[in-house]
Amino acid sequence: MHQKTHTVYMIRHGLTYQNLCREYQGSTLNYDILPESRQLIEQRQKRGESPDIETLWVSPLVRAASTAKLYFPDMPVELMPDLMEREFGEWDGKTHDELLSEPLYREFVKSFGQITPPGGESYNVFLSRITRVLDRIETMAQESADRFPLALVFHGGPILHFTDHLLSEDDPLHRSYTLGAGGVRLEVATDPFRVIRAEKLFTNDIPVEKTPFYVDSKR
Repeated sequence: MHQKTHTVYMIRHGLTYQNLCREYQGSTLNYDILPESRQLIEQRQKRGESPDIETLWVSPLVRAASTAKLYFPDMPVELMPDLMEREFGEWDGKTHDELLSEPLYREFVKSFGQITPPGGESYNVFLSRITRVLDRIETMAQESADRFPLALVFHGGPILHFTDHLLSEDDPLHRSYTLGAGGVRLEVATDPFRVIRAEKLFTNDIPVEKTPFYVDSKR
């Protein structure tokens, strides 16, 4: 018997200047996306590559809201604070290389984020937000199937944790690091709630991270 599935798109915001500098950018730093990312999204939208959706949930941070408006210009938006990036406290605005000298940061990386950044959001609080979003998706799948396909436009950290929670370790997209303005498509089933298939979105062009503009900015 064929089981009905529901489509969920998880899309990361376009790159910001802080992303270009490889800096941590949590929920306090609230900057818009780069012109290069904006152009990439506009080109995809004009080519008809934006997914057809019925419902749009978006992080209220400006980089996510701008990305959602570019990909889905005519869609009503529900802003959802639970989709915001994790708050990194004193680590905001610093790079991985700058932080490696701090023992607490090395533990943070080793534990897959289960250490609380100084002045930042605890792992348990962050995880509880992720769980609330998953619970809401599951409830909608059970009670309002006509509201799918669903798109979430938000941040790399939450997407990393969603794909860690939802996908098996042998799935190529497990703990997926999503490029700027990129994303994943998930086909989810209920009873029990689980992912049946996962695939990358927007694979027909060159993401900003693979252009000289981004690569050369390391120098």
